[in-house]
Amino acid sequence: MSRQMRSGQRVMMVFAHADDETLLAGALIAKLVSDGHDVKVLCLAPGDDDRIRRLRRACVDLGVSAVETLRFSESPMWPDDADETRKLPTKHLSPQLSLVPITELAHKVAGRISEHAPDVVVTHSSYGDYGNCDHAATFCATKLATESVGDEAIRFYSLGWARWMVGGNARLMRLSGRSIRRMGPDGSFDMWLALIRSKSPSITIDVSAELGVRRKASRWYGAEIAKGPLPMRLLERVPLILQRSFLGKARLRVEMAPEGFDHMAGL
Repeated sequence: MSRQMRSGQRVMMVFAHADDETLLAGALIAKLVSDGHDVKVLCLAPGDDDRIRRLRRACVDLGVSAVETLRFSESPMWPDDADETRKLPTKHLSPQLSLVPITELAHKVAGRISEHAPDVVVTHSSYGDYGNCDHAATFCATKLATESVGDEAIRFYSLGWARWMVGGNARLMRLSGRSIRRMGPDGSFDMWLALIRSKSPSITIDVSAELGVRRKASRWYGAEIAKGPLPMRLLERVPLILQRSFLGKARLRVEMAPEGFDHMAGL
């Protein structure tokens, strides 16, 4: 377990969508910035110009030093949602993130890693946090990208979540008639399989003092929160003192680090 981080580190956070940086990692980002680290954000499928504008404003609130975006589009959560998406006008639509070949995504992410030379890279969990196929694709691409850069000094972490929270959300999805084994626009993402293959987070950081900063940044995402998973919608409405029980600890899984690196001394 680690509760701190070596000073003056360069941190690159890679997210699928505009709002992920705030709702999933906002308190962690604010903690890293408060501790003197330089945090940059790369967002792969940020949405339209208005959402990108809100992404940048939220990142200002969090203390992020730079924001970079690619222009992939957000994937539907389930195949029947994809059927509705196909009815929309297709002009100017970019490829859906989860359907882009992982090697292509990894190539683009690797270019940013090489450019910014981070000490630490952080991204989504392998199971997509709450079962989001774009989040899972971002994890796979970022992992491959970090490996391909060939810098053995980089530490690569994925976000982690308490199993009871992930399991509770999965049960809610099943109760609503949704399958967690056929997710994404083509039904190819199996959240259940990804979950059983994943390992528990190995690092916990106290971010309870930064939840107020996270809440300030989250005000830019009212529309996204209203359409988000039920547990997230409920969490955004409770007082900060109650949020601490659910979001007061940032959990990270070590995916890649130099041999012999002592994580007890910090990230």
